[in-house]
Amino acid sequence: MFNFILLIMRSIFFLFPPKQLDMIVENAILKKENEILKREKKGRIRFRFFDRLFYTVSCKLSEKAKGCVTLIKPETVLQWQRNLVKRFWTFPFYKSRPGRPAVPLWIKELILDMKNKNLHWGYKRIQGELLKLGIDLDKKTIWNILYNYRRRGKVKQGLTWKQFLKSQLKSIYAMDFFTVDTILNQRFFVFFIIRHETREIIQFGLTMNPVKEFVRQQITDFTYDLKASVYLIHDQTGEFLLNYADYGIQGVKTSVRAPKMNSIAERFIVSVRREMLDHFIIISQNQLYSVLKEYIEYYNIKRPHQGIEQRIPKGSTFRNSGRVISRPILFGLNYDYYREAA
Repeated sequence: MFNFILLIMRSIFFLFPPKQLDMIVENAILKKENEILKREKKGRIRFRFFDRLFYTVSCKLSEKAKGCVTLIKPETVLQWQRNLVKRFWTFPFYKSRPGRPAVPLWIKELILDMKNKNLHWGYKRIQGELLKLGIDLDKKTIWNILYNYRRRGKVKQGLTWKQFLKSQLKSIYAMDFFTVDTILNQRFFVFFIIRHETREIIQFGLTMNPVKEFVRQQITDFTYDLKASVYLIHDQTGEFLLNYADYGIQGVKTSVRAPKMNSIAERFIVSVRREMLDHFIIISQNQLYSVLKEYIEYYNIKRPHQGIEQRIPKGSTFRNSGRVISRPILFGLNYDYYREAA
């Protein structure tokens, strides 16, 4: 480009005698320097690309004109000339790197989601699943993506407690004790077993001595009609440390001081206290058993549960027409609403 411009300029000024050409170039240089000084009034003088191009071409057209240059040294003009030639013969820089295009972020996040939701899947299995979606990736690429996520701690190492509960929901039960004190300073222990899937209270029992023998009897009654192996969640209280394999079930111990690991059972205890026990003065075991039985029947048959999308544990048929009737539960502590049959 520089040589081409120089050739054009020489062709134009070829018609002029050498002395006249030197005079024209000298005047042009003086005007250019005057323009630069007016433009750069403060601070250091900064030369733009076309300023450098002008000086370089002018000095090539007239050797005598070099003496008129006052703002820069002759060595600087030569350096600019070399830079212009170098810039012309340097190939443009391509921002996009050669090779395969980068994997889009949404595909990387999809691979991470597949791995975390299917912990047993390897990179080959994920490759097959991606092919179903029309995404063709090399196995090594998938391995690298998972490796980078694993280094950042985003790949799950095993089933979380929540995932375990969801995957085994139909066969999970939980048991626990809670205490009730009477007005006569007697303490009763209420044992119960709740089913996670439906929130149904399978059975309950009262005792003043919560020993292993009592728990064994309750579990024997619980497993009498069971036809499949189930999981029974319990805490690490001494009464619950039994050999559950003898009963054909699998015991699942919660961690110490981790009530959320048995949250369904803990939630039932909150409900029974808030909706019934906190409003009664308990005098005897018979009274406690009677009110608990009535409340649990209401809890299983009539009460909607938020944890199972407002369904009722044992199910119910709802009517859309008919007069609305309310029936008191536990002397009016709770009310059951239903429509009268036509």
